[in-house]
Amino acid sequence: MESPTLFRDAQDHMSMTVHYRVSLSTHSDTTGEGRLLDLSLEGCRIESSRQLPVNTYLSLRLMISPKEMPILVDLAAVRWTRGSICGVHFLSVQPVQSERLQTFLASATPLNVPPPPDQN
Repeated sequence: MESPTLFRDAQDHMSMTVHYRVSLSTHSDTTGEGRLLDLSLEGCRIESSRQLPVNTYLSLRLMISPKEMPILVDLAAVRWTRGSICGVHFLSVQPVQSERLQTFLASATPLNVPPPPDQN
């Protein structure tokens, strides 16, 4: 598997393009699995065979490595959907899990992207 690549998104947050499994749960019931496409401290983009309506609340298990325990997100909300892909905002992540996510993101290979043009 190729190494994850770090970039800055439109809101100037550090984000990572990834391809990892994610387990989705609502009301403590596993709803299914998906593929994690982008990942940041604030949220992620997920591809899933199940369509998740906007404002669906989830808990997530981000499976970033077969050698490590999944990173747990206690509460997340679906903010947008486009077909089988949805954008998820993390609402509640325990400090230890947040630290693990931060460490994982920091380990990514930076993508050399030119700075945005001046808006003068």
